[in-house]
Amino acid sequence: MSSLLKISHPETLLFAQWQAPGSTDESGGRILSWQGPVMESPGLLACVGTFDTIRSFNSIKLKFHSHLKEFLPNTFRFEISNDGVVWEPILHEANFHGSWMDEAIWHFSLISARMIKFLFLVDRQDSSGHYLAAFGEFAVMVSGIVQVDVSSELDRLWVKDNLVDQRKDYGWSSALRLKKQPEFIHLDLGSINRVGEIRLLSKNDRETFFPEAFRLSYSEDNITYHHLIEETGFMAEPGTWYKWRFLPTNIRFLRIDITEGAKTREGKYVSQIIEVELYAVPDLVDKTEKSLPEPIPYASVLRSGIMRFAVDGEVKEGVAVQASDRRLRDSTTEARGIVELASDGEDSPGVAVQGSDRRLKYATEDLPGIVRLARDGETRTGHAVQGSDRRLRLASEEEAGLVELAADGENRPGVVVQGSDSRLRYATEKAHGIVKLAAIGASNPGESVQANDPRLRDATEEAKGIVRLARSGEAAGDAAVQGDDPRLRAASTENLGIVELARDGEVKEGAVVQSHDKRLHPATESSPGIMEFCAPGNSIAGRAVQGHDPRLSDARDPKPHNHDYAPRVHNHSDHEGSLHIRVEGGTAIKKIVSPPPSNAPVTGQSTGAGSGILGIGERDGVAGAGKSAGVLGLGLTQGAGVIGAAQNGSGGWFVSERGYGLVAGGMAASHDIHSSPYALLSRGLSGFLDSMVVANPELEACIAVYFPVESGDVISPGDLVSSGKPGHVKKCKTAQDTAVVGVVVNRAAVVLGAPGNYLPDPAKPDGFSDPQTPKGHVLVAVSGIVSIRTVAQSGIRPGDLLVASSQAGKAEKWQSDKAKPGSLVARSLEELSKGEGLLRCLLVSG
Repeated sequence: MSSLLKISHPETLLFAQWQAPGSTDESGGRILSWQGPVMESPGLLACVGTFDTIRSFNSIKLKFHSHLKEFLPNTFRFEISNDGVVWEPILHEANFHGSWMDEAIWHFSLISARMIKFLFLVDRQDSSGHYLAAFGEFAVMVSGIVQVDVSSELDRLWVKDNLVDQRKDYGWSSALRLKKQPEFIHLDLGSINRVGEIRLLSKNDRETFFPEAFRLSYSEDNITYHHLIEETGFMAEPGTWYKWRFLPTNIRFLRIDITEGAKTREGKYVSQIIEVELYAVPDLVDKTEKSLPEPIPYASVLRSGIMRFAVDGEVKEGVAVQASDRRLRDSTTEARGIVELASDGEDSPGVAVQGSDRRLKYATEDLPGIVRLARDGETRTGHAVQGSDRRLRLASEEEAGLVELAADGENRPGVVVQGSDSRLRYATEKAHGIVKLAAIGASNPGESVQANDPRLRDATEEAKGIVRLARSGEAAGDAAVQGDDPRLRAASTENLGIVELARDGEVKEGAVVQSHDKRLHPATESSPGIMEFCAPGNSIAGRAVQGHDPRLSDARDPKPHNHDYAPRVHNHSDHEGSLHIRVEGGTAIKKIVSPPPSNAPVTGQSTGAGSGILGIGERDGVAGAGKSAGVLGLGLTQGAGVIGAAQNGSGGWFVSERGYGLVAGGMAASHDIHSSPYALLSRGLSGFLDSMVVANPELEACIAVYFPVESGDVISPGDLVSSGKPGHVKKCKTAQDTAVVGVVVNRAAVVLGAPGNYLPDPAKPDGFSDPQTPKGHVLVAVSGIVSIRTVAQSGIRPGDLLVASSQAGKAEKWQSDKAKPGSLVARSLEELSKGEGLLRCLLVSG
């Protein structure tokens, strides 16, 4: 039995030598990570580890590379050798998929070898089209006991894990019992091994409380157990190892059933064991001389017995799936079994909802199930009204149900009139209904006239109806003129109508002049109209002087400019010196309209295509100075207020000694001129030599891009959106979605990717209205600080990281134990203790 090896405690074997192409991160014989060379085409690679001597092991662990997880080989084989010439395959994997875990572990029967080879196919391509392979930690181990189950534990110090911790101060203890009660310890080695020795350590105390009656049994499949050892009336000394040896037996599961524990001074029963050790022999297939009888051959992943067992997850014809296969294990939210279980509230495709899912539990006012129940009287969106809600009970005058009933005659806002209300009964002259009927001929306020009231009958000249009709020509008060009254007929010079028409030239009081009257004809020197003109040069009383009369012309002789006056028409080059005009008058221009010529001391008006005023100078063409504006330009219709153009220099240069060099948009308060919502349009490349500051508090402090939305999605500001069909976004509906694009906002400090029709055409002034979000698009913030719809289950503090929630469009707090690479969307800048709300957040990604 000298070849027995302890297998109850985990041990990692150190490599004396490691041979592999590419680069290896190695420390003290441990392989921490490996990255292969870049290959132009798929091919086989091999990594070989060599021990200092022949070593025994029953487990291999392989981790994913921390930065190149997707390049773990998916077709590979492990081989062992003692001389490096002849190799024996032991484990094979094809189409290996482990994206749901961080490491893979293979357990098998204890074997011996000096060298181990990891042979794999390199067939994963990187972004440049080259082939690459990489993995993280690679370890060859003695697995130890992988799981311990016990019937009970005494307290937090005497627990099951102490049985294999190699410490002698504390171990496992059963609970204190008032009477004898069976206890058990159940051990799982992870694979079938040829166990030949078991050791138990007693407590180093005067009272060891070591079990007095117990039996050991074993199993290969955890279904059928076989008797191994039994002890009755066992007495243990303090701090002593006890061992039981037997022929090497195929064991994976070992059970210690304690039928009688030790008795304390208080008369209670308890069992205590400090440490457990198991020893096994490696596979003896290569030994030629066997001094011990072999057990019946058994099937394993390495050797065939009646059949060969499949490796964990292996899909191959002719091998039997083991009960421990990961495909048959209980499903969890992290690892797939028969199915993959959904996390609580998860709505991802391909995962099964668990019976404990909060969406399936009974709904309450505090926690949702299929729905979330509203509290009594609560009017919150997304909450279902309960049958006991006071709003569903029968309404009365004292208490509201769906409505509140009004008392008889009550006219308070928000109450409903009942069918028995006195205001709904038939109205009479003595009692109100909807109205109170007026007595015949009565004119009291608040009373309605009845249909039989004589005031509603047809009116005649003798009897009143609504009115009394006037007789023909009658001018009495309170009498309505009838349509056949002669005063309404067409007027003529002989007969009166509404008026009396005057004859041509007639001057009569009360008679109206007709449009063809000769007095309205155009006036001439020989025939008067409204007036009568006199001949040129004549001076006749009552006649008007005509415009061409010579007495109205300028008869002065032209004089030079040094004279007190000059002719009205002259060349501007005739002036000497400067021209200075000073007047008092004019009004400030308040609207964008053409000002009158009298509004300024100097007015230049051109009726052609030329300019109204032209200034030419060696330095400045036109200089203007004013307390409100140096130069005021008014563009009428589609014209520009001021146009600046240059051949080589700048078209315009604006500076200020104490203010802004240029202000665009807003209101010119000194002239009461308002602008459109659009302030500045740059048609070419723009350069900024200093900071660009956006100070509008109504804008989100972010950079945003317009995206089209997949049809059918209703998206609001604050919602998270993710990538949809090419070029589109959709409302994010997956927890920890790694395809999140950004957050929907109303307005952003910087907007990119706006559609072509977002900004109006400057040539069409009717288009200058407030910009609207293009139909079928949303504005998505991709960087900066925004408000995000957030749901808090355990509270969110400033600085917490956020990921997409299972609730559509919302974010939730990042949980490190459920983290997915690339799922981070934001960092909270505010606090949310519970429920839902809008949080100011900094957008991040990772």
